[in-house]
Amino acid sequence: MLRIILYIAPIACLAASCSVFKPAATKPAAQSTADNPNGVQFISNISLKPDGHQDKSGSTLETTANSKTAAYPETSAGATNIEAYSALKFKYAILENCSVEELDNPKLLNFMDSWYGAPYRYGGISRDGVDCSGFAFLLMTTVYGITSLPRTSKEQYEASQHISRDQLQEGDLVFFHTLGKRIAVTHVGVYLRNNKFVHASVSGVMISDMNDGYYDRHFVGAGRVIDPAQTQIRTPATAAGGL
Repeated sequence: MLRIILYIAPIACLAASCSVFKPAATKPAAQSTADNPNGVQFISNISLKPDGHQDKSGSTLETTANSKTAAYPETSAGATNIEAYSALKFKYAILENCSVEELDNPKLLNFMDSWYGAPYRYGGISRDGVDCSGFAFLLMTTVYGITSLPRTSKEQYEASQHISRDQLQEGDLVFFHTLGKRIAVTHVGVYLRNNKFVHASVSGVMISDMNDGYYDRHFVGAGRVIDPAQTQIRTPATAAGGL
């Protein structure tokens, strides 16, 4: 009998040790509806929103596909082109210090953007190198259809109708002297708006401000081009064409 007691005692202690030293693996119970007035159960810290969008399966979980569609609606090819064009308008709205709505001449924007940064080269008339009068000649011909503009800045000044600085409009020419103190035209640019003009400077094709100290001091005058082929003065209204 004593042997049986001695044999059973270690086994009983060993069995008792399993419940003492190893925590029981319990499954978290679902939160009762009494504790949650909305009647929403939480399982493993994941909740289903009562106000979620419900799909055809009845689930209130918003799918990744639905989220993507809401954030990035599908656009047609035309919409994509409009977005690309808007980016161009935003770029030049910043450069010209104006609102996007004011930039209503896409031909001018595209021309400037294709030439922007082209290096300066005296006598040049290509994107590999262009001078100020060559750039003005190309812009007026391409954008406004002016075919009678002479090649040099001095000749362009003489061929244009002189206007005051406060009469400047998009497409007018602005003239400067850049050689010493002589009041002679040696540089030309095309006026945009808000005292900004585009020109081929020694730093390349760029947009500058007429109120800048250098250009303000060296300003000679402004001119509006009269093209005999058009029988009228070029103005933004007639230049816009099909806009």
